[in-house]
Amino acid sequence: MIETIEAPGPPRPPAAAGRKVETVARAARALFLDQGFSATSMDAIAKAAGVSKATLYAYFPNKEALFASLIIAECEDLARELPVPDLSEGLYPALQKFARQYVRIFIDRKDVVFVRTIANESGRFPELGRLFYESGPLATIRRLARFLDDARARGLLEFDDSIMTATHFLSLIRGERPLLTVLGIADATEEALDLEIEAGLALFLKACRPVNPTTGSAV
Repeated sequence: MIETIEAPGPPRPPAAAGRKVETVARAARALFLDQGFSATSMDAIAKAAGVSKATLYAYFPNKEALFASLIIAECEDLARELPVPDLSEGLYPALQKFARQYVRIFIDRKDVVFVRTIANESGRFPELGRLFYESGPLATIRRLARFLDDARARGLLEFDDSIMTATHFLSLIRGERPLLTVLGIADATEEALDLEIEAGLALFLKACRPVNPTTGSAV
């Protein structure tokens, strides 16, 4: 089951707008990636999309709202690629599957330039950076935290704070992968990736598995 992105986003154009809005979004995304947010004007977007300025402003009141809608769309794509783990598969298999999908996103993701654009503009427009974080990374953490809460309720894990634990889990399994991707040197083999993931999983479970008070070993 894919959950809806939780962070509030800008109001969306009516569904009837359909293809014209998609055309505007594609044109705007291409311009933002090529020229940056600040250097791209609404005039240029309207021209590239083949629509009038009146039509463009009817869909998006300003450039910030248009860029925010693209951020929400990117994060929704991420949510579709990264389903919540299924505890019925077993704790370890569910976490392992999630970890592989999560790490694979950093290697295969096609939005690296888009994320760079957000980062470049976040100093001048911090609300855009905040929207991306809350709609993407933080939403992923919250969804994983609910899974971890379920595992804890079933006696499979022990921890204090699920948000912090989910954050630590993601840090352990991704390692330096995001940085390597941004730098363009994400060239690890599948075997190397599996070793990194397994090491992160082992460390996480060593810290969070319940301990048998009699034997002192993980349950």
